Amino acid sequence: MSDMNDRLLSLVDGVVDLDEERLPLLTLREAQAAIELLRLLAAGDGEGSHAARHLARNLGRRMPSEH
Repeated sequence: MSDMNDRLLSLVDGVVDLDEERLPLLTLREAQAAIELLRLLAAGDGEGSHAARHLARNLGRRMPSEH
């Protein structure tokens, strides 16, 4: 794994590890768009793709279920 992926993963995982306070900064539609953009980045094999997959999964699990 690249240094960039390692650095990004440490930032993503640090939120869970530190039990950092979550801030309500996004609307539902913005969060959905961010997850889709992360999935697009994750589909490749370039810098940050592994971290993007990880973050997209983390955020996706916190999204409200669609009925």
